[in-house]
Amino acid sequence: MEVCYGITVLERNDPFISIAEEALKGVAEAGVPGAFLVDLLPVLKYVPSWFPGAGFKRKAARWREFICGMLEKPYHRVKTELVRI
Repeated sequence: MEVCYGITVLERNDPFISIAEEALKGVAEAGVPGAFLVDLLPVLKYVPSWFPGAGFKRKAARWREFICGMLEKPYHRVKTELVRI
């Protein structure tokens, strides 16, 4: 974080590290072949997220938030700090 963005990582409870850890947990869970029924039946990707058995879509939406946050939050922090200068 410090090399790329100039953000010093906190010893404990760093928000950027927490987001990255959650994002990587999602990647690790989704990366297991056959972990979700949609891996075996690709047509299930068209099922609405509220449909029973479509919990994988809700999990994927949550993981997407963490992954986007991992990519965008450090950038936005640097951008706001540069505006303040």
